[in-house]
Amino acid sequence: MTSFWATATGVFILDRLAKLLTLGNLAMGERLTLWRGVLEIRLTRNHGMALGLLSGYGIVNVALPVLVIALGWLAMRRYRLTALTRLATALVVGGFVGNLADRLTMGFVVDMVYFPWMPWYICNPADIAICAGVALLAVSLIFRPTDWRLKTEASDGEADHADR
Repeated sequence: MTSFWATATGVFILDRLAKLLTLGNLAMGERLTLWRGVLEIRLTRNHGMALGLLSGYGIVNVALPVLVIALGWLAMRRYRLTALTRLATALVVGGFVGNLADRLTMGFVVDMVYFPWMPWYICNPADIAICAGVALLAVSLIFRPTDWRLKTEASDGEADHADR
């Protein structure tokens, strides 16, 4: 469980540092080109969720991250997760904590990572961690469903031995 919390905390700290550096060095709407046509830093406020969805639904934008964080904690307590699923869950939880901290302290989420070749999307390190974590969770659920055994379930070998 220690590596889970270390990863989630690392995501949170990286996200906070990126947001503080951006807020301290760029004006709202200002841009910094890091790699022309590929990557820019643009300071924006997001009052919604991913892609600006649910803008104006403040309570949902706070309640949903709290629910996801609680589900991540519950998964860590209930399931025998492999290193892959622990990493994925920690990425999601750390990302949601980072964005929730923004919402609770500023009333919006700071977004700054912009890919000009995806003009409809602007994000932050927390969003990137969430997307990576969700992708890894999907891989785990689809291709490795045995990664999700309840901690109270005995493995096949233990069950066979117990029946004798």
